[in-house]
Amino acid sequence: MEILIGFIVLAIAIYIIGKLISIPFKILKNIVIGLIVGSAAIWVVDLFGMGIEINVVNALIASVVVYIISSII
Repeated sequence: MEILIGFIVLAIAIYIIGKLISIPFKILKNIVIGLIVGSAAIWVVDLFGMGIEINVVNALIASVVVYIISSII
């Protein structure tokens, strides 16, 4: 009986730890996707002659905007 209880406790602990580890990876994945989409959006706007350069600050701002919009949708 103790082995069964130990197995159940271990399974629950592994499940909780897995959930805690996967949350930061999901956030990181969303930020990287936002950076790529934001940089592509800045590049497309630049193609139309708006004069926006791609740098870290612009990419991060575009990433945040894309992240917020994707969270709403």
